[in-house]
Amino acid sequence: MNPVLQEAQQLLKIKTVHLQNSFIELDEDIDINELVDMPIAIQSFKGVSKIREANVEDDGQSWWEYCFYFAAGIRLVEDELEQSDDLTPFVEIKSTFCAKYESTKKLTQEQMEAFSEKNVGYNIWPFWREYVQSTCMRLNINPIEVPLYFC
Repeated sequence: MNPVLQEAQQLLKIKTVHLQNSFIELDEDIDINELVDMPIAIQSFKGVSKIREANVEDDGQSWWEYCFYFAAGIRLVEDELEQSDDLTPFVEIKSTFCAKYESTKKLTQEQMEAFSEKNVGYNIWPFWREYVQSTCMRLNINPIEVPLYFC
């Protein structure tokens, strides 16, 4: 394992994960009952989009707070058009989650990058999967299967 990543994992302790923003769209021209019989492709993306770092002091104690903003999205498109630039998704769900960590020491840029590439997603992914599943239920469509997380 990468020693820089290991150092970051030892320094950072997760405190919270929360939904920062979201976008949901269901194509109004599609009958949701027809989605089951249509040739559909699933497209997705994921990754840390921003890192915020702050030195916090309270009651004479000092620590570092790191917020990793993790963006994820998934959409259903017609399979035959998957390679086209002119796609109108049937369903699109996007969100950004903030994972907040604390550390007694300031991280290096290299540690933040290694942690954002190899660790943050594991903390966010269960929240993302649940969000997609519950959103599909609210849209009254069959749940979109979100696979397990991998780097």
